[in-house]
Amino acid sequence: MSMGAVTSSAWSVRAARERSHTDRHRDLLDAAARVFAARGYAETTVAAITAEAGVARATLYVYFASKEEIFHALAARVRDDFLAAQEPGLVGDDPRKTLRATMDAFAAAARDAGPLLRMIEERGAIEPALAGLATEIAERPIRRFARWIERQRQAATVAPVAEPRVVAETIGYALASGALQRRNANPAAWEEYLRNMRTVAETLLGMGSTAAPRS
Repeated sequence: MSMGAVTSSAWSVRAARERSHTDRHRDLLDAAARVFAARGYAETTVAAITAEAGVARATLYVYFASKEEIFHALAARVRDDFLAAQEPGLVGDDPRKTLRATMDAFAAAARDAGPLLRMIEERGAIEPALAGLATEIAERPIRRFARWIERQRQAATVAPVAEPRVVAETIGYALASGALQRRNANPAAWEEYLRNMRTVAETLLGMGSTAAPRS
């Protein structure tokens, strides 16, 4: 066997192990999210999380040292999901398409986070280590959205009815709240809600009466 084949084989084994590690880490977080959502923070235990994940405690402790560390990791994932929903420029230069894609992704992130959002806010008020993440989740998406609105206003592609920060708050907070209330909505009801929210957002941004295309 050649050295190149050995090297290739070694890298394949390493890549497989890294994928396995990443998958297990994600599966544990998914299980923890379900348990926290069902039981609340105080009633959630490491034993409940490992039972939900179908793993031994020793396996969980390879990745997380405590329930608190798991919750912090979940909060970081929620933060990252919200920020990923607002990556600019992914759908070209059309502000209407960008707005639609951002709102759809933001609403999905809020729906998927579910009860964790309120838990993160509550824990952030009493845990200094979590306070920063709680603030980021609440503020960074709104600030990013406000900056996008301001850029579009300067480019004369939107004419917001109020200052960008106020419009960003109005759309962002309403969208997150509405998405949480509709976590269990069927696909048709969910899409209808998003269509209505796009209309509201476009009106607040002075984008004219042309409705976003239906899916």
